[in-house]
Amino acid sequence: MDTTLTRQEVQGAGFILRRLLPFALVALLFLPAACQRTGPVSDADAEREANYQRARKLAEQHDFQGSAEFYRRAITVNPDFAAAHLELGLLCDDKLGDPITAIYHYNRYLELRPDSEKKQLIGDFIERAKLSLAAKSPQPPAADPGELTRLQNEKAALLQENAMLRSRVAELQKAAGTAETPVSAPATPVASSQPPSAIAAASGPPPASGIIMASAPVVLTTESSTAESPRVRVYVVQKGDTLQSLALRYYGARAGWEKIYQANRSGLPSKDQLKVGQQLVIP
Repeated sequence: MDTTLTRQEVQGAGFILRRLLPFALVALLFLPAACQRTGPVSDADAEREANYQRARKLAEQHDFQGSAEFYRRAITVNPDFAAAHLELGLLCDDKLGDPITAIYHYNRYLELRPDSEKKQLIGDFIERAKLSLAAKSPQPPAADPGELTRLQNEKAALLQENAMLRSRVAELQKAAGTAETPVSAPATPVASSQPPSAIAAASGPPPASGIIMASAPVVLTTESSTAESPRVRVYVVQKGDTLQSLALRYYGARAGWEKIYQANRSGLPSKDQLKVGQQLVIP
């Protein structure tokens, strides 16, 4: 049998190879990735994975940063590498002080191994990492107890002032309503020489019962006959009190502090030196 290829057959084969060459190159490029990304990695496969083994050796040598880097490489090659997620989570939690990353890899492990016998233990690790994260968060500054007491005293003084003002407004409204009510005055009797019958006829029919006629309305005003005697009160100083806050409480204005100061000057070295438990006279 003659097996000699003709020139046309050789040219045809070359043409076919040139057409298939690009596809062969593309297949060669994707072949390593296809071999590496094989889905979930079993425990037996984990023992043979190069990046995983390198990460464990570096962790034994206390190179925790380097170990974490190789665990990340193993996960990059295969994102479903459950053992690498768990080891990286433990490393970030215990050695690197990164609870956020640890929580992520713990949860990723549980997603890949929902029936793992370590599920309860990993859940405890997640709660521990959350507590560690909360402890690292900035806490609000603690409030000064003395400042809180002062603010509470001022609030009480303002409430008392508000109640006094409301009562005063009610009294003024009541007094204004009484003063504006016209009251009829009895008519002044006028002496006359005419008989009563003639006077009655001239003045017309008598008014209705209970109505007294007057030439003009008379407005009545009343004044208190006794003046209110001044009150003297004794106040025990509480923590956070100042003369200004006491003046606001009792007089409705901070400017009244000097009145209290003058009344207690013998026991006050200065206006700013109040002692808790000290008794003040509030004139």
